Amino acid sequence: MKKFYPFILLLGVFAWVGYMESPQMKPENHFQAPVGTEENETEAVATKDTEVIGTTMELELKHEGTKVVGGSRVEAYREYEMYMDHDGNIIEEVPTEYYNYIKYE
Repeated sequence: MKKFYPFILLLGVFAWVGYMESPQMKPENHFQAPVGTEENETEAVATKDTEVIGTTMELELKHEGTKVVGGSRVEAYREYEMYMDHDGNIIEEVPTEYYNYIKYE
């Protein structure tokens, strides 16, 4: 019987690791980000552009789409750099690689 204790212990470790790696235990599946009340959230940041004085850059999250994944609704938002002149007119919109996903259960 003493021969089987290491095998039983090893089997228990494999079962525990398998459970911890299962899809329902992944922390990224349970991530809930705070949601703003506005559809497009902006963050104003002054640019260091020396060519055009008075130009500002704002980071804005724009709604890209909604999908149903595993019975839950998931909304995707993409961040854009919005370059504006001193009057608030948009000069250029540059999409970034940052996405934010919000899952509703």
